[in-house]
Amino acid sequence: MAILDYSEDIWRDALGMPQGAELVALILEGTWWRAQATETRLADLDNVRELAFSDMFAGEYRAKSIAYCCAYGPARAVEPAHILAQLGTKTLIQIGTCGTLDVKASMGMVALPERCAARDGVSQHYGAHAYVSTDAKLVDIAEDKLAQRDVASTRAMLLTWPSLFAQSDAMCAGWTAEGIVSIDMETSTVIAVGGKFGASTLSMLSVWDALPHGRTFMDPFAWEDQARLTRSNEKIFEVALEVAVAA
Repeated sequence: MAILDYSEDIWRDALGMPQGAELVALILEGTWWRAQATETRLADLDNVRELAFSDMFAGEYRAKSIAYCCAYGPARAVEPAHILAQLGTKTLIQIGTCGTLDVKASMGMVALPERCAARDGVSQHYGAHAYVSTDAKLVDIAEDKLAQRDVASTRAMLLTWPSLFAQSDAMCAGWTAEGIVSIDMETSTVIAVGGKFGASTLSMLSVWDALPHGRTFMDPFAWEDQARLTRSNEKIFEVALEVAVAA
């Protein structure tokens, strides 16, 4: 049997997760720095354990069971999202960084995608059309909680693209003309999986690359930019945890 046709029981047996033991939320993070991110994030959870599949963890926050997985790119992000959403996890939250096409967006500003162009190569296999949307209520909550922490955010139309490297100046110009503001590699995948299995979705992404200025992850930046990026990444996870237990 092909994996997309697996029944819920197959995943329950594989994870040893009986009915009633479902996790309330999954927080996914897309980053190259997997080991550092995982260690940092899991430090905020209690009773952490690794699930049967590598790099998928569960822990407790305010007595609620939450999963965390550092998953870079659509091909990896789809896996924990699919498994846990099919088992009844009701909230999928994508965090990480993004590139921006907005000349006014500063490093560390948080993009809150409402609508997302699904060009990741995975979403359509989960029934997605050309565009998908996050949960409007969760976006409202996240925006408010970020403001409470003095973190600037902007609602944005996002593009999910399969590769950080396969992006040219001509592509960026076309995306800008289309009204796309930010680019990541996981959000539309997670939204599409949530749509298939009935889970709500949210994405919060710190601006890093500034494509109109020619700034990529390869370029050095001032210490104040680094400080803003570091702080926004910390606050995004705080908000993700609060949304996870409240949703």
